Amino acid sequence: MRKRWRNRQIPTEGERARALAYITIALFGAGFAFLTVTRMYGARVLGAGLTWYDLWIVVSGGIGAAAALFLAGDRMGQPGFRGIYRALFGMIWVSFVGALIAGTLALPFYGTMFGPFTLGVTLTSAPLLAMLWFANLLSVHALLTRWHIERDSIFVKPVPPMPLRRSPQRLRMAGRVS
Repeated sequence: MRKRWRNRQIPTEGERARALAYITIALFGAGFAFLTVTRMYGARVLGAGLTWYDLWIVVSGGIGAAAALFLAGDRMGQPGFRGIYRALFGMIWVSFVGALIAGTLALPFYGTMFGPFTLGVTLTSAPLLAMLWFANLLSVHALLTRWHIERDSIFVKPVPPMPLRRSPQRLRMAGRVS
């Protein structure tokens, strides 16, 4: 057991950034699902506590958000302006698919329809919440960009070192310049 602990690989900066991106989006998805539960039942949820079903809705929100980020693939995290352009569509895609997965997990059949519908209603009725959600997705994009750059650097051909420039006097002595 000690050998295994000593020989473990330390995750790289990009791998840690990717893990943080998944944790962040899962927590925000669970928080979003919690807000949905409190909107369904009103303020009495906070006083009476969550039922097992309410807790399952919150957990399914986190699972749905993380699964949607995983299924997004290369839509999130690509560097450059083209990557930002793709991330804008990826944010909408992750939001819709995450709501679809979370709704399906929370309430099969009906939740598949009501998950994205509830997300749309919640985001349009609370613009501050929508701004926080898309800021979260932008930070996830930035974290995944770090991971993509690290992964792409593995396949880049190393650049040879620049040769030292010879002075004109040395070139004349070598007979190359007249």
